[in-house]
Formats: sequence, structure tokens, C-alpha cells
Amino acid sequence: MFFFFNLRSVSSQRADYALFKGLDFYGIVEAKRWDQDIAGQMAQPKEYAKEVPFRSDYHLIGQEMGDYKVPFIYAANGRPYLEQYKEKSGIWFWDARNPKENAYALEEFHTPEDLALKLTAKNKDEANKDLADDEDYPQFAARPYQLDAIQSLENAIKDGKKRILLAMATGTGKTRTAISLMYRLLKHKRARRILYLVDRNSLGRQTANAIKDNKIGTMSISSIYGLKELSDKVPDASTKIQIATVQGMIKRLFFNDDNSEKPSVGQYDFIIVDEAHRGYAEDRGLSDQEYENYDQEEYVSQYRRVVDYFDATAIGMTATPALQTTEIFGNPVYSYSYQQAVLDGYLVDHDAPVIIQTKLAKEGIHFKKGAEVDVFNQDEKTIDKEKLPDNMNFDIKDFNHRVITPSFNKVVCDELVRNYLDPTDRDAGKTLIFAATDEHADMVVDLLKKAFKDDGRPVDDDAIEKITGSIRHPNQEIRNFKNEDYPNIVVTVDLLTTGVDVPAITNIVFLRRVQSRILYEQMLGRATRLCPEIHKDKFRIFDAVGIYDAMNKVTNMKPVVQNPGHNVNYFLHHKEDYFEIAEDSHQYQVDMAGAVERKIKRLDDQGRNKFERLAEIPSVDEWAGKLSKMSKADFMKQWPKFEQLDQVHPAKKQFISNEQDEVIGTTRGYGQGNNKPEDYIDSFNKFIKENVNVIPALQIVATKPKDLTFDELKDIKLKLEQNGFKENDLQSAWKTTKHEQTTADIISFIRQAASGSKLVDHDVRIHNAMQKVYGMADWNIMQKKWLKRIENQLLSSTVLGPDAEHAFDDNFYFKRQGGYKQIKKIFPKYADQIIYVLNENLYV
Repeated sequence: MFFFFNLRSVSSQRADYALFKGLDFYGIVEAKRWDQDIAGQMAQPKEYAKEVPFRSDYHLIGQEMGDYKVPFIYAANGRPYLEQYKEKSGIWFWDARNPKENAYALEEFHTPEDLALKLTAKNKDEANKDLADDEDYPQFAARPYQLDAIQSLENAIKDGKKRILLAMATGTGKTRTAISLMYRLLKHKRARRILYLVDRNSLGRQTANAIKDNKIGTMSISSIYGLKELSDKVPDASTKIQIATVQGMIKRLFFNDDNSEKPSVGQYDFIIVDEAHRGYAEDRGLSDQEYENYDQEEYVSQYRRVVDYFDATAIGMTATPALQTTEIFGNPVYSYSYQQAVLDGYLVDHDAPVIIQTKLAKEGIHFKKGAEVDVFNQDEKTIDKEKLPDNMNFDIKDFNHRVITPSFNKVVCDELVRNYLDPTDRDAGKTLIFAATDEHADMVVDLLKKAFKDDGRPVDDDAIEKITGSIRHPNQEIRNFKNEDYPNIVVTVDLLTTGVDVPAITNIVFLRRVQSRILYEQMLGRATRLCPEIHKDKFRIFDAVGIYDAMNKVTNMKPVVQNPGHNVNYFLHHKEDYFEIAEDSHQYQVDMAGAVERKIKRLDDQGRNKFERLAEIPSVDEWAGKLSKMSKADFMKQWPKFEQLDQVHPAKKQFISNEQDEVIGTTRGYGQGNNKPEDYIDSFNKFIKENVNVIPALQIVATKPKDLTFDELKDIKLKLEQNGFKENDLQSAWKTTKHEQTTADIISFIRQAASGSKLVDHDVRIHNAMQKVYGMADWNIMQKKWLKRIENQLLSSTVLGPDAEHAFDDNFYFKRQGGYKQIKKIFPKYADQIIYVLNENLYV
């Protein structure tokens, strides 16, 4: 049910046969003549379709095609598709069922199976509408920016874009975002089958595991839709997702004698290209062995042919878009940068680099003409002697590439070991070192082990390892690096530059130069991930080869906080300089937002919960993520919260000392100023008197405590704690100052400070009030049990509420038991009176 227009001739009769075999109807029309005019209009096959007679009795399934009366129209002249002649080559295809979509070129004809699938596929407009209406997103990719990314991709798909680019910083969950998108496309039948394309086997296995692990309810994505992995060359009819490497797909498409394994152009209708920069960026980041076997230009060309071959929408994903990437996919429809991810709390910032400078690095290495030098033959793996015909000079960018420098590497390794690295300290994180060659990596591993031994701190042999493609089980060692204590320090060349997720990496060491911004940013990206287990708040860069300065002008991964030494406390003490006098305070706002992010990442759960309570915010992460985006006015309103955060301190490392000690005296400090007990009591009394008419809840406590609600009491306690006053500290300070024990609650302390009323112990006050209740009536056994429960709740919560309805519906314990309605059943005549009597007698 299509027309094929042969404007000149078709070069492959086999293709014709494969295309037409099994179809009910087809037509072939010869053009009257071949000329440049017709060749130049190949992108308009519909112009010729109107001239073709059609059997009026032939019934089309489901819909009319208007002037064309066929669903699919082709035009071809026999010339293979060439990008530079894209208007005059290839097989041009137009889906006449969607008049608003343009025709486009294919490398081959669809198979009958392809066309049958197209005919039975869900209408695109309907599927797009279903996508737009569906606001249910999988929880495994539910961060706000991930939802924005998915919506941007779906909008681009709805707009008919065939090439789409997504740019998201390394570590922000591109794979999970892609899996969420695939789920939604398949769920609403906008996609029939999706190809997930990777550039290396390790990424393919990692993606397959992610598709198996991420679930909708109790079912994994792979079990819902079916998954074919790297070893599966041909998908089943029911397969919805297939993972393949670029290299494997190139072989299947263009270097395959077995046509049964060759995919048809319509086999996939979506292609997701992971790490899309890799195939197109001439970063020259290949290993020496790959250099010997690969021609980069050919690789780039073939990579693009994979994308161009299929009649599919291609979505490229990368953290580092390159020029070649945007030439193929266009500009990103959505970008989420490293800096924004740091400010939002999803990645960690890095400090200014530690520059390790050596004498050789500064002065260079110079060989005189005629000198006899050792030369390492990489092919033969031998060292030979050679007399130099000319002077030779090497600077730092040549170190470990063109010239091997054992002394340089030794002094750098010694410096790292002496002052920075400790593989036995799990909380210090892990270290990734980038070497120049496989042999260089071996040298660095050996030098590091010797340096630890010479420093008197020998380490286990597996604490420091090389992980490159040359070792026996690299994937297992990568898993060990991620999941086990050892290896703690890993030296690599290119194997761990992309797609490896080891959150515990806190140190990146450069012992090699790279020329590509993209490769450099991918290397830094290995350390940007969060690692709450070790309270990772930043990562460090150690640069011995001058790469940081060389890349600083072009990289997008500069530190968010320009001066990492400026912490929250620093900004609190420079408020006037940075935020009140400065004309442009935006950078200072960003710096402080970054400093806040660093601090909260160092807090343990107890510290985070404490700050959320003091600052009265539901989520410290959500609050911190908004700081950099606030207006200056709103940002300045957060200042009390910054002061609260400054008072919350992260858990500190504990060291063990066996030194003997003795007690020579004791003292105790109270409140934020570490006051003496009598000063603490005086400060509290002063605060109450100054604020009793300012804070409404304090006025209620001082004059009408019986009207106090449970929520108002919580607010009072929070306000007092924010100002350094706690019930336990007040009791202790009172005992030390007055020499009398008290269990008085915060209400009694407030009333004593406001009006001079006598302090009454908490349990005594409640016991006296409850005696009045017990004497109200002859209670039955069930009622006595409930009165005891009311007494216990008063002992733990101080107040219940101004009336019975508040008391029993606002208190979680009573609400769980049925609330006021249930109490009315137990005390039909007395439910309201019980609370009235209690409130009248609690504070008399």
C-alpha cells in the first residue's frame, strides 16, 4: 500500500524484491525523462504522486489519504544518500497519513514488516497528546530537572524533530532520565522499539543493569517491555528495548555478509545515543592500542552512519556537547549544568586545585645534540640506546607522553603520600589518578607503594591498583573500586574517563595532559557525585602537569565557590562588605549558596534534622537549592537561617589518645555564649520580658495558659531554642544557681520570668490538676484507664489544648485512638468538662 517512484533506475533489484514481497499492491512509475530539474525536487515526492492512477476499488485500512490515496510514498534516483547532496540522493520517503510531516531521505527501503508495523502503530498525534496529559513520572527519575528534561524531550518529539540533544552534567542521572523517557514512550505507544546505543561494552552492561534494577511498582522496566542486551544481535518481535555498541552495529550494518542479522531501516523508531560526544569529538583520548587499530575519521563517519541509517528519531545525551555533536543533533533542547547541579545540591563542588610544581616541570628537560639517551620502544617493549642528531627540548605537556620522567613522578608521588593521601581512612574517600600510558600507570602504582612504605605507613598491596584495559578483569576491579574498601587509590589511562560511577572519589590527580576540553571535563566528572556515607562536601584536584590552567579558559566546570576558604561563617561576618555596600552582590550570593551546600553535605542526619527544626523548613536540600535563584531581597530574608546553620556543626573525626589525664575542676557553660548559669537565667528572664508583648504565644503563656494549644507550645519551644534557651538547660542552671532541684516545664519558667510566679515541678503540677479530675465522678474501669492515659500524655506534652476538641483531635496519640469522637463515647457527659477542669487547675 505505497507507491515507489523510480525517477531514474533502481540499482538493487534485490532490494525491490525484498520490499515488494508479500504486499498486496504496489505501483511503479517511470519518469518521462531524467533531468536536473527532477533531481532537484526529490524531496517533494508528493508532487509526483498526484499524477499516478489508482484503482478506485482498492480499500485503504482505516483512513483516506486525500489527494494521494496511499499511506506511504517514495522517490529515488538510484544515487546513494550523501549528506552534501541530500536534496538529490537517497530514497526519499513521505508518510502521507501525516501531511504536516516533511519527507526525508533513507539509505534503504523499508521491509514489508517495517511497513506493517507503521500501519498498525498508534497515531502519533494521539500518542503525543497522551504523553502531554500524563503527569505520572517514574520515581527513579523524579528530580525537578529530570522532569524538565523529559518534558523538553517529549515536546521536541511532538514538534517532529528527528535529531534531539540533551545536555546534563555528569552525575545528574542521564541514564535514569533516559529510562524514564523510554518507559513513557513505550507506555503510550509513541515508540514501538528503541535502540540504546553505547560506545563501549562496560556502559552497555551498566545500562542493562539499570533497566533491570529500576522499577515501576514491583516490576522492572526490562520485565515490562523486554530487553535485548549486547550479546543479542537480532531483537524478537516482542522486544521493545535493545542495547548495542556503536562498533557492533557498524559491523552488522555495513560489514556483514549475513543479511539475516542486518537490521532493517525501520527496525527501531527511536535511538538513544549515550555519551554522544564520544563518537564525534576528536579528543584523541583513545589508548595506544586503540590508536593502532582505529582511524578516528573513519570511526566518526561510521558512527554517524549508524544514526543516519535508521528511520528513527535520534536522541543524543552528553554532559559535554562538542561542535560535531551539535552539527548532528542540533543545539540542546534542555541543558543542566555542573554549576547549577552544585547549587541545587545534586553534585559537589571542587576546591581550587593543588598545583604540584617541580624543578623539572618549571625548567623543562633538555637533551644536547650527540648525547646518548635511553629510548623506550613501545612496540617491542624494550629500552635501547640512541645518539641524538639534534638538540631536543621537552616541557611539561610532553612529560609521560614524549619523555618518561621517573624522577618527576617520584617527587610528585612522595608529595601526595606525605601530605594528602591516606588509603586506610575510609572517610577520606578514594583517589583516581590519570596516567599517560599503561607503562606509566605501572610506574605510578609502584612509586606510590614505595612512598607509603618510606613514610612509615605501608599499605596492603591491593590498596593501590592499576585499572586499564590491559589487566585481566577490569570490570571486576571497577566494581571493587566502587563497592569495596580496596582498591582505594586507582591509576588509569582512559578506561575510567566516562561512564564509571564511583561516588566515593574525592581526589582527582592529573599526571597527564589532554588537549580536549570534553575529555578533561569527563575526567573531572568522575568525582562530582554525592556520597552521603562519607559526608562528601567537595572534591580536590591535584595537578602536576599544568592542565588546570591550560583548560581554565575553556572549561565549563569551574568551581562554583570562587574562594572555597570563604565558608558560611565568613559571609556572616562580611554581610556589609558583600551584600549591603557592593553594587553587584550576585556572585557573592552564589558563593554563599555554594558554601551552604558544602556545609549541609557535611552534616549527619541528626545535624540536618536539627537545622530543619531550628530554621523551620521542611527540607534543607530544597531550601539550599533555591538560594542562588532568589532575588536579593528574598535572599537577605534568609539571614536568620544562615545564622542558625552556622550554629549547627558537623560530626567531627575522633582520634584516640592513650595519654593519662586527671580532673582538676569542673565548670559548665550555657547557651550560645557559653554563659555562667546565673547569667543564663538572667538572659532568659530578660528575653521573656522584652518579648512577652511581641510574641503572641508568650503573652498567652504569661496571662492565659489555659488557652494555649499544643502547636503554640511547640512554636514557643522552637523560638526559645533558636535563641539558645532549652528546658533542660534552664532546669540545670536553676539548680546550680538556686541550689534547689526542679523539674519545672518551660511554661512555668516563662510565667516565673514574666510575672514572678513560683516554679512548680512539672509532675507535681499535673498530679494536682488530675486529682481534681479524679474527684469529678465515680469512674468505671475503662474510664480510669483513659484518665491515666490523659495524665501520661500531659506528663509528656505539657498541654493538651484549650478545649476537648483540640485536645483530642490535635494530639496524635488520641487522634490515633479515634479522637474527640471516641472520647465522647467513653465519657458521654464529661469529655468537655475534663479538659476544662484540667486547664483551670494546671496553672493556679
